[in-house]
Amino acid sequence: MKSKVWLSACVALALAFPMGASAARPGEEGDPAVLAMMAAANEQLRAMGLNLSVEQVEFFTFGESRPLNRAHQSGNRRVPGDPRRNADGNNMTYLVDQSDGNTASGLSAADTEAGIDRAMATWAAEPCMTTLLKRPDTGEDPDVFDALLGYGSVGTPFLADIVEAGWMPRGFFEAQAPGGGRGIVAVTITFTFRDPVTGEPTDIDGDNYLDTAFSEVYYNDNFGDPNGDRPANTWGLDVALPRVDVETVSVHENGHSLELGHFGPPPTAVMNPRYAGILHDLRPIDHAGICAVWGSWPK
Repeated sequence: MKSKVWLSACVALALAFPMGASAARPGEEGDPAVLAMMAAANEQLRAMGLNLSVEQVEFFTFGESRPLNRAHQSGNRRVPGDPRRNADGNNMTYLVDQSDGNTASGLSAADTEAGIDRAMATWAAEPCMTTLLKRPDTGEDPDVFDALLGYGSVGTPFLADIVEAGWMPRGFFEAQAPGGGRGIVAVTITFTFRDPVTGEPTDIDGDNYLDTAFSEVYYNDNFGDPNGDRPANTWGLDVALPRVDVETVSVHENGHSLELGHFGPPPTAVMNPRYAGILHDLRPIDHAGICAVWGSWPK
């Protein structure tokens, strides 16, 4: 029992003080260039009349890690049964956008979806986790964030709590952070709700966390692109370095979608901030982290 308490304490510290995070302006933390990108995205959302804000941007990197980028110092959590989320009761839902599932390095949408499904099954199997259900891709565009950077049009939000938005070109990641096109393997974008009258972030259940609306996960198709600058780092299934394993990256990114932050190394964990090869199985601190977030969620 003592070890579990210690691990939970470590996770609480990691979530409160993410590795590499630094204050940028009062109420914000992260890379100033990324925060400026987030602010511009949020202005677009306001202009569209969407009561949403890009609250958190978390990069999984190949090489040097990057800080968490968050618009407010307070954290964010989903609200059980929140009617604004188009929720499935107290279950969590995810959707794989099949239209952007092919990779330049040769994987089909069916291949990448299978890797993502295995990653989601890893989190779903956690005893502390609520039921995690897959929603079908009906062909409707489920993505929002890509359009804010000039890649397509704004899709329909709330088709799922977590949207696996697919493989995007180098420029999409470069638009988020300097050098991101080469260094960022994948990114998770977390949206929160804004009050339609005041424009301020909401906390309808009074738990001192901003209310999460949904998350989107994007993967970098520059890796393995024969015309890009990382042709040797091809995406694959169960592949060792220097290749990039879909399932490993998806387990990590969907930890963020389930509201875990980066921690370590040490210890080794799927939530370490840098890609280091195949790691499909959760480690003790990952188990403790998911329980810290979801252990009190109504089943």
